[in-house]
Amino acid sequence: MSITESLVVVKLDHDGEQAPLVFEVLEQAGLLGEVSQHGVEMVEPGALGFRVRRDRIDAVVLALECGGFVNVRAYEVQPGQDSTR
Repeated sequence: MSITESLVVVKLDHDGEQAPLVFEVLEQAGLLGEVSQHGVEMVEPGALGFRVRRDRIDAVVLALECGGFVNVRAYEVQPGQDSTR
């Protein structure tokens, strides 16, 4: 089974108000289309998670970090794997 996606987790402020800013940063960088439409979720309190094609993960993480998000993590995901595991 090949790894085709990565899960990106962005730690937000305590109430999650920064969530829309994540997508604004990605849109400005021309990377919003890289985010899986069905994979966006709050993975833990104060953290937004979404799936991105593995070959685009570096660009997405870099754009978020340059956009001011200092706590961005990426994980490899097996196809069909639940991101909350």
